Amino acid sequence: MMRAVLTLALVAVSEASEVYTIGQVRSVSSNDPADGDTDSRDVTIVDNGNCFIYTSENTYGHANLSYEDWRTWKTCGVFNGQTLTHTLISDPAQPEDTDYSFPQASGDASVACLYEAKLEGESTKDIIMAVGGTFTPLTSNPDGGDRGCDVSYDGSTVVYAEEDSNEVLQAYQYNREAGTSTLMSANPGNLRAKWPRTSADGSRTVFVSQNAVHDPLLTTSSSGSTFDEAWLFRQGDDPVRIANLASQQCNRTFMYELIVADWGAEAVVAEGLSGGSSLGNGGTPCQYYASKGVTAGAGTISLGDNGASIDGNGRFVVYGANYDLSTIRGTHESKSTVSARNLFLFDASLGLTWQITKEGDESQLESFCCPAASSSKQRGACTVKNEMKGFCCWQRPCGHPTVDQRISTDGNSIVFWGDGYPDASHTNMDYDVFHYYIPTSLTTVVTRTANKNYDEQWGDVSAGGDVVAWTSDYDFETAESITGTNQIFASKLALGCSRNAEALNYIASPDVEVCCEYANVEVQPGASCHSVRLKFHGDADAMYRSVPFHSDDQDGLCSRYAAAVRADVACSLAIPSGLIEVVTDSCASWGANGIEVDVSFFSDAAEGASELLAQIADPSSRIWSGYITKTLRDEGHSAAAPCCPAGCVAASSRRKLLFASTPTCPAGCVPAA
Repeated sequence: MMRAVLTLALVAVSEASEVYTIGQVRSVSSNDPADGDTDSRDVTIVDNGNCFIYTSENTYGHANLSYEDWRTWKTCGVFNGQTLTHTLISDPAQPEDTDYSFPQASGDASVACLYEAKLEGESTKDIIMAVGGTFTPLTSNPDGGDRGCDVSYDGSTVVYAEEDSNEVLQAYQYNREAGTSTLMSANPGNLRAKWPRTSADGSRTVFVSQNAVHDPLLTTSSSGSTFDEAWLFRQGDDPVRIANLASQQCNRTFMYELIVADWGAEAVVAEGLSGGSSLGNGGTPCQYYASKGVTAGAGTISLGDNGASIDGNGRFVVYGANYDLSTIRGTHESKSTVSARNLFLFDASLGLTWQITKEGDESQLESFCCPAASSSKQRGACTVKNEMKGFCCWQRPCGHPTVDQRISTDGNSIVFWGDGYPDASHTNMDYDVFHYYIPTSLTTVVTRTANKNYDEQWGDVSAGGDVVAWTSDYDFETAESITGTNQIFASKLALGCSRNAEALNYIASPDVEVCCEYANVEVQPGASCHSVRLKFHGDADAMYRSVPFHSDDQDGLCSRYAAAVRADVACSLAIPSGLIEVVTDSCASWGANGIEVDVSFFSDAAEGASELLAQIADPSSRIWSGYITKTLRDEGHSAAAPCCPAGCVAASSRRKLLFASTPTCPAGCVPAA
C-alpha cells in the first residue's frame, strides 16, 4: 500500500487472503537499513493523534546509540504529507545493556514514564519519569517485573506500581507539584496490586488488585485460587472495587459433577476420571460449560494480564475477562456466553457494566475453531475422554474476542485487538484491530490480515478517538511480512455524521458514523413544545449502589441518567441536543421497577416526538443502538402531546407570576414560580 489517502483498502498477501483496512494507514516507525533488524513496539498516541511515542531499536541516525538496545522515541508528522521528525524521549546517555520500554505520556508528551531494564549483572527493571531531559527513578527495587505506569493527560500525575516493605507490588500516585507519592492500593493479605492507569487530571485511577479464595473445591494450591479485580481510587477516599469476581471462579468439582450428569458415573470412571482433581485446574471444562450456557461465565481469566483503561473524566473503565460481569444489556440483545476473554465497559457515573464483545452461543464455535484444530480433536478422531472434558474442537472455545483494550480521553471510543471470535470471517489467532464507538454501540473493523502470522496488537487510541495505532507483523505500505522486524502503524479514521448536512462534523461517507455535532442552540422564549414519556428497563437502586464514591442523594444519578437519554435521543434523530429537554417526576420513584422520563422537543424539533416514537416502533432503528436508549421497553411509551417549554408549567398546576421579566409561554402554560 502506497502512502495515499485511503478510506478503504484491499491489499493481496496471498491467493487465499486479503488485507482489509480503513482510514489513512501510515507507517510510524521503520527498520533501519544500516542494521536491518530494528524492531519497534509499545505505542502510545500523543498530541491528539499527531505524534506517537514508542519503543524501538532504531537509532534514527544518532551515532552514539547502539542497535543492541531499546529506547523511546517520539515521531511526529505521520499524516497529511508532513515530514517525519524523530525525537529521543529516553535518556540519551543510555548505558550499555540498558533497555527503555513501555512508555506512557501526557497529552503533549512533556511528561513520560517508562521502564528502565538493566540487563548486566543482577537484572533490574525500574520505572523512570522523564521530564524536560531529566530522568527520575520512581521505583528502586531489584526485581519489579511488569507492573505498569501511566501519566495523566495534563501531566500533573504519574501512577505506578512499586514493591512495598514486604516485597509485594502496590499501586502509588505521584503528585508532581507536591513531589509526594500516595499509596492507593493498601491491599490486605500481602497480595499484589499493579497496572494503575489514571484520568486526564489524575483525580481518578484504576488499578487491579489480587484476591485469593482458599477453597479445596477449586484448587489444592497453598496460595488458593487467585484472581485480579479492578479498583477505582479517588484522592481522599478509600478505593472502591468496580469488578468483583468473588464466588465466580472456575469450580472443577462442579465441572466433574456436570460431566457425570452428562455421561454417567460408570462411563466417566472407566475413562480414568475420578473427582474434580482429575480435571487439573478445570479450565477447559469451565470454558466448555460456559459456552453451552450451563454456567454464566468460565471464571478462568481475570484482569491481571493487562489491567484496565480509564477515560479522561474517570467515568468509563474498560477491561477484559471471561467472568460474567455485565449488569445490563439492550432490550433486543440476546444474552451472550462468556467463555473466552471478552471486553467489558464499566460506567462509574451510572453504575452499569456492559459486555461489549459478544460470543453469541455455542453454535458458532465449530466453524471458527475446527478448521485450525489438530486432527486428533476433529469429529471422528477426538477421544471419548477428551469429549467428556470438552477438549474437542467443536466444544472448546478457542478464540480471543479481546486481548487488551484502551479507551480514548474523551470517553467515546475504545480500541481493542483480538481475533474476531466467533466470527468465522476472521482467522483464529490472527489478531486484528477494532474500534468501538460507545454512544451508538458501533464496532468497526480497522484491520484484517486473515493470516495468523500477521498480528496487529498492542495498540492505542488518540484523545479524540480518530487515530488508532498498533504494533504490526505486516507492512501495510509494502504489503510484506515483517514478523521478524515488527513496526508501528497508524490509521487516521474519518469520524463523522452523514445524517444531517448542517452538522459541524458532517461527512458524506465517514469511516465511522458518529453523533452529529452542532453549535450551541438555545430554546427561544415561547417556543412550542411536544413531549413523549419513555420507559426503560433498569434497576435504579442497584445502579446507585454501584456508583463509586456516591453520596446519599440520588438526584445526581437521576440528572446524569436524564443527560444520557438526552444525548442518545439527539444522536438518534441527528438534531441539536439544545432543542431537547429530559425531566422526570421523581427519581425516588424509579427503584427496581424501571425508569421513566419525559422527553420534550422544542420549536423546529417539535416533529421529533413523532419521529422518536416511529424509531421506537422499529427495532432496527438508530434509537435501539443508543448507549442508554437500547434499554427502552418495547411498549408503554406515551404518544406525543403538547407540553410547556422550559420556564413554563401547565396553567392548572402553578399560579402565574406577574412581573415584566416573565417568559412568554404558549396557550395553556404559565411562567413557573
